Amino acid sequence: MKFRGDGVSRAAYPEGKTVFLEGDQGNAVFIVESGSVGIFKEIEGDRVQLATLKGGELFGEMALIDGSPRMATAVTLEPSVIAKIPREIFETKLQGFDPFLRALVQILINNLRSVHKAYMKRPRSAGDYIQVLAHSVEGFRRYTERLENDDLHNVAMQSIAQFGTILRELDKQFRNHEDRRRNVVSDVDLAR
Repeated sequence: MKFRGDGVSRAAYPEGKTVFLEGDQGNAVFIVESGSVGIFKEIEGDRVQLATLKGGELFGEMALIDGSPRMATAVTLEPSVIAKIPREIFETKLQGFDPFLRALVQILINNLRSVHKAYMKRPRSAGDYIQVLAHSVEGFRRYTERLENDDLHNVAMQSIAQFGTILRELDKQFRNHEDRRRNVVSDVDLAR
């Protein structure tokens, strides 16, 4: 993939240099010109390497395509030269694609984010469990809104409302609970 023009920069990175952090907002996409970059994710306190990228490989594009925070941290594994392509140049290139291909790219990004959800931290504390349940109930509510069967829709929405009331009560009861397990699930984990 060749990018030419103003705004594209290249930099030499020493081994162990962080290119971007998980949770950062995406403002550029990167290409490994030489060397290698590891993609890492913190999972329950462990640093897990998801991928190794070598010369010619693109990374950091997902945050630009769908506007979500970075899903992982990128760190050089050896001295590397990396090209940085600003959002504006990347979006201009993307706009040149056929609308069908742009939609296909978005679908692929969504699918990849779904795969990364498998790496979501497991709940450990009472607060984590309540947060994950609330997130799941909200997802089910959105699903239920699209039901075409009115009777099923109405029953499901009533049950979801009752479940929401129960979750709020549990949250109140456990808010001041001194849990020996720390919270590990974050909004970033649930937003993917």
